[in-house]
Amino acid sequence: MSTGAASTLVVDLDGTLLRTDVLWEAISELARRKPLLLLLVPLVALGGRPRLKRWLARQVQLDWDALPLNDEVLAFIRAAKAQGRTVILATAAVQPWATAIAERVGCFDSVIGTRQTNLSGSAKLEHLRRYLDGAPFDYIGDRGVDIPLWRAAERAYIVGDASRYERSLGKSFAGSFARPIARFRDWRSFLRLHHWSKNLLVLVPIALAHRLSDGSALLHAVLAAILLSIVASALYIFNDVVDLPSDRIHPRKRQRPLARGAISLQSAWIALTLSLAVGMIAAITLLPPEAFALLALYGVGSAAYSLLLKRIALVDVLVLAGLYVLRIAIGGAATHTELSPWLLGFALLFFTSLALLKRHTEVIHLRANNARIEQQRPYTERDELFLLAMGIGTAMAAVVILILYLASDRVRTLYTHPDALWLILPLMLWWLMRMWRSSVRGELEGDPLSAALGDPWSLAVGATIAAIVLIVAR
Repeated sequence: MSTGAASTLVVDLDGTLLRTDVLWEAISELARRKPLLLLLVPLVALGGRPRLKRWLARQVQLDWDALPLNDEVLAFIRAAKAQGRTVILATAAVQPWATAIAERVGCFDSVIGTRQTNLSGSAKLEHLRRYLDGAPFDYIGDRGVDIPLWRAAERAYIVGDASRYERSLGKSFAGSFARPIARFRDWRSFLRLHHWSKNLLVLVPIALAHRLSDGSALLHAVLAAILLSIVASALYIFNDVVDLPSDRIHPRKRQRPLARGAISLQSAWIALTLSLAVGMIAAITLLPPEAFALLALYGVGSAAYSLLLKRIALVDVLVLAGLYVLRIAIGGAATHTELSPWLLGFALLFFTSLALLKRHTEVIHLRANNARIEQQRPYTERDELFLLAMGIGTAMAAVVILILYLASDRVRTLYTHPDALWLILPLMLWWLMRMWRSSVRGELEGDPLSAALGDPWSLAVGATIAAIVLIVAR
């Protein structure tokens, strides 16, 4: 691609030189470091974008070396610089942010950033004309707000789809640079739609209480599961935003839609806000107060886990287990179904074992790939045997609770053939041993429940256990 004819090349920052937006990076960093101040962002924004940017610049310090550059644009800039052209970084980002990026790149002659007026669109064009004293320039931008600059430029370049703006621009672009495009599968992965099946745990209370034939209870349970799924998607997005710096350098997570730039931070925050608002407003309107309170507790617990608790050894696995138990509790509250101590005790130990299994799997894979243990995870290779022992121990403790329950008098009042329920025991033992063996052998990847939902043997075991319970129910 030709580097152009005008002696001056002007380059935009957000979405052009950077494959991200500094404003949204700053908001995300605020969420990581000072989450309570997020509540002030809408109020500060009422004073205009320049005020918001200056306020954020005072609150957080970004890691400029970690922000992803567009390598194709950077190579173009360096080629222009090698030809002796003047290269200017002109951006709506505040001056200190723009200067920091320019110093990192090291090939800009001048840096123009926002001070009092937000330098985007026509305001940026007017400033450039005064700065260049009317001299011609080439311009690289990425979005509709850059149309006035593209029109005024001698040669216009775009990061993204050139055909999107050429009609309104009235001329062809001199060149274009690639940008990742978010597809349906990216949004499906980003919203973790495949994790919605976990929220079927909401149905467990009415299933064990033999109330699946109760239309009202089933409707409320399904409604609670849907609303929980919507809120959970928002919280998964929040977790991705918080983990973004580490995900960008992780051997596997760097392929997530947000980490590789297919979905922008701005889109992520919009989706997060909408999902959380829709889920919580619908919940407070449609669910019993107790169910809404538990859903709110789930949200607070999940956010606290993303921000802090996942960095505290053992607390992280207990919180993960607690979030699964809360799913069951939400189902009980939504359908006014009492939860037995047997169920709560079994669920807590069972899901604690799965949380330990998740951590054990992470340690195994990071060791096998010769990768460093993530700084936000509190486990090292030395914890491998500890995680294995505690995980198998809690799994067996859950099995013991199941045995005690099957031997109790309560079972005989709920099931016509209670002895048939003992068939569940070998199935449960086999599945737990198989999962832990897979982790030890390095064959298990990611979340154990997600892996189980994609495993035919696990699905067969789950279906068999469910069939046994339903067949022998009174």
